[in-house]
Amino acid sequence: MEKLKNYLEKLSQIPSVSGFEERLGKRIISIIKDKVDTTQIDNLGNVIAFKKGCGKHRLRILLEAHMDQIGLMVTKIEENGILRFTSIGGVNPLTLFGKRVRVFGKQEIYGIIGTKPPHLMPKEEVSKVTPTHKLFIDIGFPSMEEALKVVTVGDVAVLDYYSDTLLYDHFSSSGLDNKAGVLTLVSAIDLLDTIKNYHDIYILFAVQEEVGLRGAKVGGYTINPDIAVVCDVTFGDPASDSTEICTGKGPVIRKGPNYFPPLVKRICQIAKREDIPIQEEVQSRPGGTDAFYFQITKQGVYTAEISVPLRYMHSPVEIINLKDVYRASKLVMHLMTEKSPIIDLKSAV
Repeated sequence: MEKLKNYLEKLSQIPSVSGFEERLGKRIISIIKDKVDTTQIDNLGNVIAFKKGCGKHRLRILLEAHMDQIGLMVTKIEENGILRFTSIGGVNPLTLFGKRVRVFGKQEIYGIIGTKPPHLMPKEEVSKVTPTHKLFIDIGFPSMEEALKVVTVGDVAVLDYYSDTLLYDHFSSSGLDNKAGVLTLVSAIDLLDTIKNYHDIYILFAVQEEVGLRGAKVGGYTINPDIAVVCDVTFGDPASDSTEICTGKGPVIRKGPNYFPPLVKRICQIAKREDIPIQEEVQSRPGGTDAFYFQITKQGVYTAEISVPLRYMHSPVEIINLKDVYRASKLVMHLMTEKSPIIDLKSAV
């Protein structure tokens, strides 16, 4: 568990806004390169690793986690030096007011998202949410001229945050959607390092999920797997009325038309056999994860998803439980070492 925590602390400090994931991709390669047979980065920025299996009837199995996160982008520099910005991905405006941000210009600098003081606002506006395009980042520049020495339109930013260990194996940070999935696969690769995997494994750390599942579309087409298993996050908020999923009770296996029932059933059987606690979640229509594109890649791919419960999604204080991540990685490891058919491809057609 301590090794898992160390990995997460290193990964969580690297910003990976959609379209700007290069630094995180290189860090992932540095961690896994000695435990897989090959690594490469495709034209879109996806990291693809390969680990050859030893089985006689091995399948091409894709394990995937997207490595991008939501963020901000500078759209304009005002005459007085303040920066206007827009969101990249599903940023909740409620999480922005008065926050410190890290802006990645010619150098990394800090700023504050400012807003008009309530003293200067009409009463009817005090309780309203100011739209993102009316907010601004104040770096402290006195003028546009000084700002342009460091920042240009198109530079990205993330909300500044602390990574903290909480009670009962909980961990809080920003970007855990989907560094939790990345960590699941990094941990699974560790577990497979001393065990021979039966099947050929392609590990895809995909880019640009938050802005349209783009990396998955390209990576899935390139790899053309028999089976795809997506590692992402799902809602585990303690005060939610819409779900009974909880952190600390195991990874979540999704059921619905986006997921191939015999594969889902097999994963649940392995979890029961290996005494890995899991939770189940019904998704009646295709959701916004990379599983959507894998299922409809080329001739169609048998797809499943193993998710880590996450509290306060798309906020700078997301929370996961490290036990859930470790259990998810163990489940992935056992799936990769199955000698009996995971699913009967002939009868599945």
